[in-house]
Amino acid sequence: MQDILRYINSVEGVIGSAVFNDHGVVVDHAFPPLIDTNSLKSAVGLVLECTHGLQIAQTLDILDLRYAEGRIIIKAFPGAMLCLLCAKNVNLQVLTITLNMAVKKLESLLTTSAEATKTGASADEAVDESILRLSISHLANRDASKSFDSLGMIAISQPTSVYISEFYKTPFKKLTLTNTTAGTSGTFAVMVMKDMDPQFDGTIIVGPGIEKKLQVSEGDKIEIKIG
Repeated sequence: MQDILRYINSVEGVIGSAVFNDHGVVVDHAFPPLIDTNSLKSAVGLVLECTHGLQIAQTLDILDLRYAEGRIIIKAFPGAMLCLLCAKNVNLQVLTITLNMAVKKLESLLTTSAEATKTGASADEAVDESILRLSISHLANRDASKSFDSLGMIAISQPTSVYISEFYKTPFKKLTLTNTTAGTSGTFAVMVMKDMDPQFDGTIIVGPGIEKKLQVSEGDKIEIKIG
């Protein structure tokens, strides 16, 4: 499903996308890391209230909600909906063609894996939302990564630092990273890097040494706690 959502996100002007069922459960999403699950659930609830309130839940094809700085676009299909966050100048004609192709794949995928989807939704609901989870990323310049990696440090952008502090409501100098899949963890000093590319916002930048220790790859989700 992630491949389909990334395909949708490749359209110029699309910031992120999510699939949710008609009960408001987020099935899967491909949004920037700083948009958390709680925010998605709130958005989903508002969309459902809107469609039912306008009595268009059964006839809805595309709902285009326009705001000063962006748009929320909803594409309905049997048993589920696609929710997209877009720039205000997104080309709706191009996007509609992409969505029509994507929906056919999603509909087939959801039909053939209905039981797996229910299991996945239950697992998502069981996740401890008091623990922050962010993705692993790398700098393109591996030598730069090695410089802080050799000191046993990880790096984050200034916005990510603020986000973590606000999430846990405390300042920090060290973070504990846990790869729950591999059962590995470690506590590392943090280097806050200013003027970084926004693509690194909401991610933890690691060098090759820490990457090997935690058994993680770029894009993997890990648990973040104050060290």
